[in-house]
Amino acid sequence: MATFVLVHGSFSASWCWREVVPRLEQLGHRAVVLDLPAHGANHMAVEQVTLHDYVDAVSRVVRIQDSSPILVGHSMGGPIIAGVAEAEPDRTAALVVVAGLLPPNGTAMVQALEGFDPEYLAQAIWAPDRRSVRISPEGTLRFLCSLCSREVVDEVVRRMTPEPFAPYEAPIVTTDASFGRVPRYYVETLRDKVVPLSLQRSIQAQVGFRRVFSLDTDHAPFFSAPEALTSCLDLVAADM
Repeated sequence: MATFVLVHGSFSASWCWREVVPRLEQLGHRAVVLDLPAHGANHMAVEQVTLHDYVDAVSRVVRIQDSSPILVGHSMGGPIIAGVAEAEPDRTAALVVVAGLLPPNGTAMVQALEGFDPEYLAQAIWAPDRRSVRISPEGTLRFLCSLCSREVVDEVVRRMTPEPFAPYEAPIVTTDASFGRVPRYYVETLRDKVVPLSLQRSIQAQVGFRRVFSLDTDHAPFFSAPEALTSCLDLVAADM
């Protein structure tokens, strides 16, 4: 059975995986979660966080595992796990990008935002120094968790954290010699209102993935379709 390291996306923290972790464990897998810098229980100052900090935090978790884990990155977690694969290719069994961004090599995540719905981007609440951003409660309901129960939406709104903007401005640099030899999988979310399906499929065409799974869900499949998402991850483990 496999070890999974589950990496959350923007505004979130390790709690977003709570429906997936026990399901993976029931299938005999091991699941490891973490709070990225300035998220959840990690109280690093939001204005100090860089993309390197994100990659380094996940890399440290990878290095202490007994076997090479499968890295799962949701949304912004996609570029983060790509950076880990570049830094730790021999310690990374595979990458699974879930509804994720993965801009062309040498470009930054901020460029991918050009493909986002302007109505979603209008839900951004910027800090005065514009170095971090939140999403409004309405934006969470309409875009992030559009197929989730109202109970889940209310909890997500309550627990969301500001997102540092510096990581979005840093270029994602990968090489064929490292990132290129790590098996890659993509879980696309068909009713996603944050990362549109057209953008997801553009990323798939540009990057190349061993297999693509399709879920009829919103941008938060760990809440709206945890069984289906877990099944995808189990299939990845079986494919290794």
